[in-house]
Amino acid sequence: MGILFGTPARLGEAEDRALALAECLRVLRPGGVVYAAAISRYLELLELGTSGRLTSDLRDGTAALIVTGTYDGHVGFVAGHWHTAGEPEAELRSSGFREVTVHGIEGPAWPTLDAVGEGEFEARRDAALGCA
Repeated sequence: MGILFGTPARLGEAEDRALALAECLRVLRPGGVVYAAAISRYLELLELGTSGRLTSDLRDGTAALIVTGTYDGHVGFVAGHWHTAGEPEAELRSSGFREVTVHGIEGPAWPTLDAVGEGEFEARRDAALGCA
């Protein structure tokens, strides 16, 4: 039995995310699994930089997102909290989960591959791994 916990990013306040995770833990059957998704604070920088859309009017918002994790919707996605690499595990553990495993699903190469095509993967792999 598993619970798919939508997108914690849409819960902008830490308290809201903690409440949602506590409720997942409460209703989870013994041995059950929670699947949660989080968005990296660096996603916007990687996507805008790769696509060539990182202009001076977006730099301040992008920099603030990286520092604070607060995304205000300035590039068209839903406002909320975007995570550092360690935050999802910390939030799950502080909500009472004991066995926590975090997996990266989309790495730093996907915006580039969206822009140039999958045929460029081999040529760009080492740079993407360095970025990660």
